[in-house]
Amino acid sequence: MVTPASPVPIGILGLGFLGKILAAELKSVSESWGTWHETPPLEPLIPVFHFDWADENFWTALPKTPATLVLTIPPLLKNLEAENERLQIWGTWMRQNRPQLKRLIYISTTGVYPKRNGIWSEDSEFEADTLSGKLRLLTENILSQYFQLQIIRPGGIYGSGRGIDFRLKTGKPIPLSITPVHRIHVEDLAQIILHLLDNPDAPTCVNAVDLEAKPSWEVANWLIENREDLTQEMFQENTDNLPGTPQRIISNQRLQELRVTLYYPTFRQGMVSAH
Repeated sequence: MVTPASPVPIGILGLGFLGKILAAELKSVSESWGTWHETPPLEPLIPVFHFDWADENFWTALPKTPATLVLTIPPLLKNLEAENERLQIWGTWMRQNRPQLKRLIYISTTGVYPKRNGIWSEDSEFEADTLSGKLRLLTENILSQYFQLQIIRPGGIYGSGRGIDFRLKTGKPIPLSITPVHRIHVEDLAQIILHLLDNPDAPTCVNAVDLEAKPSWEVANWLIENREDLTQEMFQENTDNLPGTPQRIISNQRLQELRVTLYYPTFRQGMVSAH
């Protein structure tokens, strides 16, 4: 990957699955940093420190020097009213105490879109129909009040030890729903973030999904046919969520207009071999 050309440091709030991949791409960007919550990285590639988004006592640890923030942390509370209040308090604190941290890229999810048939784009009018989707939309809306915000809505993130192939290997059930699952490889998601870091004038919201959405059971069958390390005996069925919504499509037209070339345009490239 190519690291951002901008000299502005990057602050990653949340060095989890995605954050660690992103940190590896930012190690040459001077003064960039990241935060961890429960477990510190074993070999951090950028300066890191402990940060608890839920505890105001930890907010003062955020550097005062200008940086673009990348927020990978999901909503913390399961109550819309309580999460609304928490986000408003944090936004107000940031505006008053860290005014240099004005720009933020928020990693949301395509889960904000309703589980109904249709082609859903960033400009669609809709209401989320799950609590998790409503919490994500709430977070998007509130953060936009306090930051120069860009939103990325990724599909199911896989790669580096996570995905249908690893579900098969660990004996986890595979959903038999006919709903197509939209995916993005974690390395492609990282490069989309890097693109937005370099392009603050890019669209304020982008769906991050690859070029071929398929139900999980179809992906599992393809993997069993094309990977010698996976067998039919590993396929454990999960009949939850049937019959599903076969025509729920998340548009990736805006992503294609950004001219970001995906390393793994479909699951076929991303899961063709074990990682």
